[in-house]
Amino acid sequence: MTSSQINVFQRLARQWDQLHPYNAAQVLKLAGPPPVSRLQMAWHDALDEMGLGRVHVEGTSLRYECLNGEMSHYGARLLPASTTFEGYISEQLNRRFEIPSEPPFRPFILPQNGCYYAGIIYHHWVADSISIRNVLREWFVRVYDPAAARHCPIKLADGGYRRFFGINRGPAAMGQGLLTAARWASTLRSVQRIEIRNGIDLSVHFAMRAMPDGWIDQIHQTAHQRHVTLNDLFMAAIALVCDKHVPMKRRPRRQSVAVGSIVDLRPYSQGELADAFGLFLGFTNVVCRPVELRDPDRLVQSIAHQSTLQKQRGVPQASAMRMLAGVTLGRLVKPEKLVQFYQKHLPMAGGISNVNLNRSWATQYYPGPLLDYIRVSPTGPMMPVVFATTTLGKTFHIAMTYRPSIVSGERIDPMAETFREFLSAL
Repeated sequence: MTSSQINVFQRLARQWDQLHPYNAAQVLKLAGPPPVSRLQMAWHDALDEMGLGRVHVEGTSLRYECLNGEMSHYGARLLPASTTFEGYISEQLNRRFEIPSEPPFRPFILPQNGCYYAGIIYHHWVADSISIRNVLREWFVRVYDPAAARHCPIKLADGGYRRFFGINRGPAAMGQGLLTAARWASTLRSVQRIEIRNGIDLSVHFAMRAMPDGWIDQIHQTAHQRHVTLNDLFMAAIALVCDKHVPMKRRPRRQSVAVGSIVDLRPYSQGELADAFGLFLGFTNVVCRPVELRDPDRLVQSIAHQSTLQKQRGVPQASAMRMLAGVTLGRLVKPEKLVQFYQKHLPMAGGISNVNLNRSWATQYYPGPLLDYIRVSPTGPMMPVVFATTTLGKTFHIAMTYRPSIVSGERIDPMAETFREFLSAL
């Protein structure tokens, strides 16, 4: 049995989970028919040898209880071939992890024509994208490359945000990050708020749209030529998408659009969290003014400037203080009022979680048998839509999690097309 402390983001995510299931997913798309029995055995072997299983929360500590090869209905579920991929993911994003004996992972196998999906729906508060990526690797290699499998428990993070991103950075740097975050918060007074037409309904749907093979190479070249990051370009496209397609209240003093970005904080831990299992994410946000939304070049440069400044001043690490404020608020405010508070005071039009898997284990097995790698992010109580953008080889897609009570399903294709057109035009 392994254990660790619950950090500040995990505490905040557990509060969000009380409002609506805070679930996420990662899925492998693989060539050929699924070797079902091997996949089911490999899942149990991977979980047992990594030392993961059921989670027990005691105060501020969490413990993982190994299943020891227990073949139960919590194993990899084989779905009927008639199941639609987007429909199943949508259903699972809205389904709670509420049975104490259930591990925080729901593996599944979905056969398709000539290929299949093998993925995990997971309770997001226990793990971030990198952690689940390692779990998927161990499941995958036990079927396709057994010699590469690890046979020792995975390391759990020994410490929280304060240890890895607070004291180590020094009080001056942390203070600068907090000051920058406070200044950013003041700019939210100029940001449009989401228009809630059908009451506060946090249920979500999932949709995925792929770009043509090789398209992402052109966007990489564009980012290089403009001396900006790929994430800067994506955030600019998402800001425009949200301004055009997400219903918002436009007021004389509220004309801007705010979008957020999830940041992996592990690189700031001086290597201590490289392979640790846990949840270590931060946030950055940008505010886009109307004059910038009308000028693509100006929009990209504004976002790049804001993003660079926030990184230099430690805003992603300092976001832990904002999380702590959120935890405190959640203890004082009733759940129904908490959602209203987020909508009013943190009016995010959308968000992004961007990952380039060409620096991960997945490249070794792409383009066969691994055809694609799909990541699905939750919206949480703040955002009506979140884009999970993923690059693997020459393939690129956007996975959108959205709240139909705000963003209707009919808008998804136009949103994806606006995203593509904006970046292609650059």
